Amino acid sequence: MPVKGNQPALLEALQVWFEQPLALRGLDRRTCQQVGKGHGRLEERTLTASTELNAYLDWPGLQQVLRVQRRFVNTKTGLVSYEVRYAVTSLSPQQANAAALLDLWRSHWTIENHLHWPRDVLLGEDGCKAHAQHSPRVLAILRNIALSALRVFGHPSIQAGREYCAAHPAYALGLLSRSVYDWFE
Repeated sequence: MPVKGNQPALLEALQVWFEQPLALRGLDRRTCQQVGKGHGRLEERTLTASTELNAYLDWPGLQQVLRVQRRFVNTKTGLVSYEVRYAVTSLSPQQANAAALLDLWRSHWTIENHLHWPRDVLLGEDGCKAHAQHSPRVLAILRNIALSALRVFGHPSIQAGREYCAAHPAYALGLLSRSVYDWFE
């Protein structure tokens, strides 16, 4: 679970521990590094994991703390960007080593970018004022159906698919009226 500003004490504890000189810490530190190129940038990711804070932090199910450092180099401009994120996990080192944790971290952002971001930004979920009874849940289901229909029926860009459906309502209704079996062909 990523640790952000909504957990200030936990975030501060992780920042302080990871920034201490290594001599002041114990020996439980596992690291994995990956380098990748895509989207016009070279990205280097380094994940460091440890169990040393488990006894100190009062966090249910805590097995490891993590720091993910990312360094980006824009291949066109040479501009270098750097970011650091922290997380906690209930997975023990035996269940997930540093490489597995980095893969899980990256897959979390795949979910964020493919589901939560389109729902929040493209379909306006965060700005929705409907709060009565079951309406938030029903609207979330409808948003998920719309996203799924656009993806299944060949719209790789949700924004472009949404705009096309807005301009062609008969097409949009046609997508929703198709048989469930069409979705899996």
